[in-house]
Amino acid sequence: MFRKGHRLFSIASLGLILVAVLHAIGHFTPPDDLVMSALLTAMQSYRLETGFGNPSMLDIFESLSLTMAITLAWAGLLNLLIARYTGLRDKLMRRVCTLNLIGVAALLVLFGIYQLALPAIALGIVEIMFFIARFRLRRSRIVNS
Repeated sequence: MFRKGHRLFSIASLGLILVAVLHAIGHFTPPDDLVMSALLTAMQSYRLETGFGNPSMLDIFESLSLTMAITLAWAGLLNLLIARYTGLRDKLMRRVCTLNLIGVAALLVLFGIYQLALPAIALGIVEIMFFIARFRLRRSRIVNS
């Protein structure tokens, strides 16, 4: 997992898991003020017919928030599993790293559009690590050829 050439990829993957943990912590510790309480009450009272029940807007919001944390943790753990496989070729590692670059970039665009600085900063750091890891994987392949 932390073999030479794969270390930064593994560290960036741990970064995804850390962002997932921080996101979950933020989910379970919302601001405690009167405006937030009123907003949560309004979200709880507004319900949508989804064809699979009648969830409140708060239910939908919370499920999507937790989905983000679960998905980031899942991606990070999957990356670590890939990095741990000792028979993995650099070509596949580069492709996986490129896929991570695209996915994290999409999240950065999303958080930029919605002006959410904290996840954008955290994922920006992860994106930089994946970018450097991708470059190092490319170089290690050229050197080994």
